[in-house]
Amino acid sequence: MILKREILALLIGLYIFSALFNLGRMYFQHEEPRRAIIALEMNYTRNYVVPHVLGRPYFKKPPLHNIVVAAFFKILGSNEFAARLVSVLSMFGIAFLIYLVSKDIIGFEASVFAAFSFGLSIIAYFQYGRLAETDMFFSFLLFASMVCIFKNRIILGSFFTALALLTKGFPALHYFYLTLFFYLLINEQIKRIFSKEIFIGGFLIVFLFLGWLLFVSKGNIHRFNYALGFLINASGSRVLSITHFGSAVVHFLKFPVNFLIHFLPSSMFLLFFANKYFRDGFVELIRSNSEIKKLFKFSLAAFIPNFLIYAIVPDGRIRYTLVLFAIFSFFVGIVYYQLEYDNLFDFKRLFKFLFVVAIVVSLIAFVFNISFSKSGWLMPNIFAFVLSLIGFILTGRMFKNCCADVIVLMVLFVVSFKFLYDSTYMSHLYTYYTNYREKGRQAAEIILQHHPDYVMSNGGNLRFFFYLERDLGMQIHPIKSNKNGIVVSKNGNILKKIFAKIELPDHIYYIGEK
Repeated sequence: MILKREILALLIGLYIFSALFNLGRMYFQHEEPRRAIIALEMNYTRNYVVPHVLGRPYFKKPPLHNIVVAAFFKILGSNEFAARLVSVLSMFGIAFLIYLVSKDIIGFEASVFAAFSFGLSIIAYFQYGRLAETDMFFSFLLFASMVCIFKNRIILGSFFTALALLTKGFPALHYFYLTLFFYLLINEQIKRIFSKEIFIGGFLIVFLFLGWLLFVSKGNIHRFNYALGFLINASGSRVLSITHFGSAVVHFLKFPVNFLIHFLPSSMFLLFFANKYFRDGFVELIRSNSEIKKLFKFSLAAFIPNFLIYAIVPDGRIRYTLVLFAIFSFFVGIVYYQLEYDNLFDFKRLFKFLFVVAIVVSLIAFVFNISFSKSGWLMPNIFAFVLSLIGFILTGRMFKNCCADVIVLMVLFVVSFKFLYDSTYMSHLYTYYTNYREKGRQAAEIILQHHPDYVMSNGGNLRFFFYLERDLGMQIHPIKSNKNGIVVSKNGNILKKIFAKIELPDHIYYIGEK
């Protein structure tokens, strides 16, 4: 079977629909409310240079991701969907770049498979591609910068590196420069490290980064050092986590396994290397095809040194290597290219196995979350899941035992799993967690009854404070002794008069005047 463009269009449509499905439903979690509050306060104050959280400067990360989220808030409203859409579009952008870079090297089908390998991976599709956090947007900029090295566009790559540096700080530099150094080394072009374009690119990075710091400091050297020190500390703390040799060894051994788990389902294709015939064919392909060899060498140069940094450091987390999943997709694209010729797939057996897994997990999930049947969201979830499952079954009946079937099967299976994940586990979390939207709305209504000009707080649960600040329509400030206004605090003793209290799982928040 040749993968027809009409079928591919349907697969992409289903994939996009599933990625956006229920995107704005869940309350903000983990670091999401911090990113959203910074973006919200940027729009309130029109200060897009210095990030603030509840009126306090926040320098652990530069502001670019927050600026983009703030722009989406302006267009789509200050809500979860708008904040998370930045990550979703970044995930789509990475997948599209994988396809563009590899299509003329490994062909149409293999490049499509490589793009879906990243787009459907656990870490992208089920985790950071749906969160309003910095990681996916940062990885998009990093991947663009690294691809520019492969395309010999060093100055453009330096520009993307500068943007990545303004998104998440100094890790952007090691990803770009280690990839550049080892790619030149592996191609025996190490003298190019002193070329004019690399110096111009380096100057561009320094110019843009220092330019932001100068805007932040407004000429005050202490404020400059304060912002720079926070960024250095945030990056350096990961390296300083090496305190026990034993824990470092354990982390080093577990890290590759964890990486492959997060790259499922495409990491299963590495099992073909257990076949000697396939191994020999793969080695011969790399040796005989100069373009594939070039892509393979680039993937090694980009992947190995950067991966080792986070594998060696005990505090290295898989999400820090998110961009390397995109790099690894080139490798599995080459694997697919080889499989097109070896014809080693037993499609029917693979289909039966995955179908049984889908049915068993579906039954377990729905029994586990039986109370969710009372929710009004049950029917759209079931409808979407059944649609994908019908397509999944039709795939097994229509197609023969050939390579392109695997792309269709993989997309339909993982998309079906995604709908199942949304309709059970994520829906369970939605009903399990405190309704922070409602708590924030209640607090905002109480405060607005007193027509405040100035609202203050000494901080707390950022999920609660995002919804409170959004519904207030104004920035919340730190508590100041010389300022009068409404106060929201966990400490009721600092209030002269208490209007109300809001009970949350972590604390009771008192609303009143100090």
